[in-house]
Amino acid sequence: MPRNNPETGEPQMAQNQERRRHPRTSIQDLPITLDGDTPLRVRDLSQSGACFFSETPLRMMTHVRFSFDFPLPDGSNAHAEGEGVVVRCERISPALGHYEVALFFQDLYPGSDRAIRDYLEAVA
Repeated sequence: MPRNNPETGEPQMAQNQERRRHPRTSIQDLPITLDGDTPLRVRDLSQSGACFFSETPLRMMTHVRFSFDFPLPDGSNAHAEGEGVVVRCERISPALGHYEVALFFQDLYPGSDRAIRDYLEAVA
């Protein structure tokens, strides 16, 4: 339950309380492809978005088309694709040209919501 901020009186969340509607799951060895380009490595995934690494920065609020091919436990693959918007892009280190990018899924194509959910359940 939210507590009130002692300075402002506004409700605040506990430090360890997750505010996301869909919890993130750490992912290993899953590529995401943006606009049909080179696959990028995913850091974490949820029903509503993904965080991944890029060697080039992406502008905030950039709209992209994305796709995933999820390996399933039975050896088959499930495909998901849709359109999303970049909501965060941060340089990982001043010495490296690598960026951590957060993508919000705006529009999932038919069957993609189910494919993402099934994959997240399989890796949980």
